[in-house]
Amino acid sequence: MSSPITADNVGQTIAPSPRITGSVLYAPVGTPLPTSSYATLNSGFTDLGYVDENGLKQKEDRSNTDVFVWGGDLLGTLQEKYSRTMSFKLYQFLDSNVLAAGYGNNNVSVTYATESNGNETAVKMNSQILDTLSWVFDGYYYTASGFEALVRVVVPVGRITQVGDVDLTNKAFMSIEATLKAFPDANKNHGYLYVNDGITTGGGGLGGS
Repeated sequence: MSSPITADNVGQTIAPSPRITGSVLYAPVGTPLPTSSYATLNSGFTDLGYVDENGLKQKEDRSNTDVFVWGGDLLGTLQEKYSRTMSFKLYQFLDSNVLAAGYGNNNVSVTYATESNGNETAVKMNSQILDTLSWVFDGYYYTASGFEALVRVVVPVGRITQVGDVDLTNKAFMSIEATLKAFPDANKNHGYLYVNDGITTGGGGLGGS
C-alpha cells in the first residue's frame, strides 16, 4: 500500500498587495461586473486610493442551532442565517470620492479650485442611509513559484453601514474606517471570490498587476 503524498506547496500561498490599478473600488449598482480575477474593470468603477496596512477584512456569519431529542442525542443542525461583512480603512481624506463613500454621495459637494482657493469639499453629516453600490477589492502576489497570482473579491450589492471614529489629531492620519454589509444579488449570492495562480499553459505568467 502506497503512502499518501503530501499536498504541501508553498507556491500556493499568497499574501496580496494592492494592485497598481486600484485595490478598493466602487460603482453604481448595475455597472457590468468582472467575472474573473484578471478582467479589466468597467470604467464606471472609482478607485479609493490608499488603504491601511490591514487591507480588507472579511467576516462570514453562518449562525447555526443544534436540535436535540429526548435522551440527549443530536438530531441535526439548522442554519439560521447567513451574512457577509467587510471592513477597511481609507486614508485619502482629501479625496471627495472617499468622503462620498463614507458620508453619502448626495451629502458631498465640491467647489473646484480658483486662483485664490484650493478644492473645497463640503460634507453634510446626517442620518440618511448611505449609498448601495457595487464593490471590487483587488490584490496580487508574486508566489514562491515565481508567478504573479491574482485575487479579486466582487460584491455586487453592498452598503457601508458604519463608519468608525474620525479623529482630528497630529498623531494619526484622518481616515474613513468603513464597515460594509453585502446583500444577495439576483442569484442570491452575497459576493464572488476569484483567484488565479498566474501559471499559463505556455509555462509563463499573467501580465502585470
